[in-house]
Amino acid sequence: MPRRNTTGRRSRRGDSRNKVLARRKSAADSGGIKWRLAARGPIRVFDEYSDRTIELTPGQSEPGSIEGLLIDFRYIASDGEMTRRLLLCWQCGRNGKRLYVRGYCPFREELRTFRIDRMSDVIALHGARDIPVNDIGAFFAAFAAEATAEGGMRSLEPPEC
Repeated sequence: MPRRNTTGRRSRRGDSRNKVLARRKSAADSGGIKWRLAARGPIRVFDEYSDRTIELTPGQSEPGSIEGLLIDFRYIASDGEMTRRLLLCWQCGRNGKRLYVRGYCPFREELRTFRIDRMSDVIALHGARDIPVNDIGAFFAAFAAEATAEGGMRSLEPPEC
């Protein structure tokens, strides 16, 4: 049965999230689909911001750190195109008042930076569990605050060309 929001209208967001979770569970149960990111060892990728190669491994080593967290989400690009993305997170930070998350995108096979306010239907993939993120801004703001407190990434500035 479709979920209803406080005004009594149907919630498409909840319906689409449930469909995604059902498809993912069906694929996992059938054993027919293998996810190439999970089959690999550590991923080495060049970061143009720091001008160095970084190594990322799926799975958070520390609960308060975003590094290693896998997220699945819908993203609306600046031209209005909506895509479904998967991201192996590396950093979360701010540029002005906007929050960004940076990580390895298996679709593009490179480090990518995503604006949080353009994300929807975010699902954190934690072990065998899919955890829907209800408040996307608060979820990522907590990681950005942690990075700032640790003296890590304070802001995401574009590289100088």
